[in-house]
Amino acid sequence: MDLSSSESAPDSEPEEVSEDESQSAIREDLKGMSFEEIMQLKEQLGAKVYKEAVLGSKSAPAKKQKTKTDLKRLNKNRPREMSSRKQVPFLGAEHRVERKKEVELRDPRFDEKSGDYNIETFKKNYKFVTNIRDKEVGQLKKQLDEVADTEEKQKIKHTMQRLINKNVEDKRWHIKQQTLKKERDNIQKSHNEGQQPHYLTKKERRAKELVAQFELLKSTGKLNKHLEKRRKKNAAKDRKRIGLD
Repeated sequence: MDLSSSESAPDSEPEEVSEDESQSAIREDLKGMSFEEIMQLKEQLGAKVYKEAVLGSKSAPAKKQKTKTDLKRLNKNRPREMSSRKQVPFLGAEHRVERKKEVELRDPRFDEKSGDYNIETFKKNYKFVTNIRDKEVGQLKKQLDEVADTEEKQKIKHTMQRLINKNVEDKRWHIKQQTLKKERDNIQKSHNEGQQPHYLTKKERRAKELVAQFELLKSTGKLNKHLEKRRKKNAAKDRKRIGLD
């Protein structure tokens, strides 16, 4: 009777699988899955369940917390024993105020760490900004036609004029640099030929700049508009000087 019961017991009970074997079987199944399928499985099960299934449910032993009785003093007249692992503050530390690190403000134009400022290199590297301004002016023109509010139109016109003035100023600077380069080349050529070079005065240089400006306005078809603007400006000055306004 006892023998038969002992023989039937192993057949009736299912074979128990150890935790390590089940984890290895799960890992083998995961090897055949793509990364996307693994991520979907992780979302369905949850990060905690997925981690326990793959890595096991072994958790780190909890640290023994120090009870309040451990910190009690044996006598009320005795000082409390402090842990040697905790750094003891210096005397008067509670009275000291931590100094905030001052933010160092640096202007790259005048800072030696940023190198020497070369205006020609700067203008050459940022020449593409002129094309960006031209595109912005075109976009503002389209926006100006769509806007009905008078105040908003004035703002758009002011922004357009500011961008146009910037481009005009850059063009004048480049023209002036080309003129100065030609002047330096002529002086160097005269030196090489053994002749006395002619150095332009401020008046002569100003006259050349005005001629160049006149030719530029004439080529762009804005000469009449410029002359009319100058005429109105001079007329306003005359009226103010006489006392009519």
